[in-house]
Amino acid sequence: MSTPVIRRTPLHAATITAVRELTPRMRRLTLQAPTVESPRPAQDVEVVLDDETGRKVKRRYTIRQYRDGNREIDVDALLHGHGGPGARWAATASAGDPVQFFGPRGRLELRDADWHLFAGDESALPAFAALIEALPPAQRAIALVEVGNASDEIGVHRDRGELAIRWLHRGDVPPGTPDLLSAAIDELQTPPGTGRAYLLGESRAVVSLRPHLAAHRIGVGQTYLKGYWNVGRIGRV
Repeated sequence: MSTPVIRRTPLHAATITAVRELTPRMRRLTLQAPTVESPRPAQDVEVVLDDETGRKVKRRYTIRQYRDGNREIDVDALLHGHGGPGARWAATASAGDPVQFFGPRGRLELRDADWHLFAGDESALPAFAALIEALPPAQRAIALVEVGNASDEIGVHRDRGELAIRWLHRGDVPPGTPDLLSAAIDELQTPPGTGRAYLLGESRAVVSLRPHLAAHRIGVGQTYLKGYWNVGRIGRV
C-alpha cells in the first residue's frame, strides 16, 4: 500500500515594509516576500513566532491584499490586549523586521451564488473584505459584522456590485456570544435567488448561527463555517 503524500505549504522569508493603524484595535502589516505567488482571496499565512519560553509557535493571519508587482501581502492583525505571542507580534512589529511564514493556505473560497451573506465578529473582517472585493459584480453581498463599537469599523468597498453592510455594536458585552448576530440574521430580508453564507469568528458562536440560515434557504452545503478563536483561549493567540 502506498504512503499518502503530505502536502505542506512552503516556508517564506519576508520583511515588514510598512505598518498602518487601521483602527485603535487593528494594525495592517505589509510583508514583502519574494517567493510568494498569487493567493486566492482570504487565504491565510502561518507566521512563525517565539513564545515566552523561546519555543517556536505559529499564528494564522488572513491575507487581506496581495500585490504581485512587488510580492507584498497585507495582513490585518486584531489587537485584543492579551499577552500571547501573536498579540505581542501584532502590537510591536515595525518596518524592517524580518518574519517567516508558511502559506498561503486555507480552503475558504468563493462559489457562485446570486447573493452572499457574510456574518461574524471583527476577527473575520480581513477575510470578509477580501472576499467581498473579489465577488463578480452581478452577485450581491450582505455583511453582518459584530464589533465593539464604531471605532472598530473599517471601510469595506466594492468597485462594482451591490454591498449592504450592517455593523452590530456589542458595547460592554463580552465578545464570543452569538446573540447579536443570530438576531440580525433572523431579521434579514434576503433577496431572491440562491444564497451562500460565510460564518467566521468565535468557534462556538458561529456554529450556533447555522440553524438561523434555514429561513433564508441556505443549507449546510451552501455554508462555509470557520472558527478563528475560542472563548477562554484568547490569551494564547
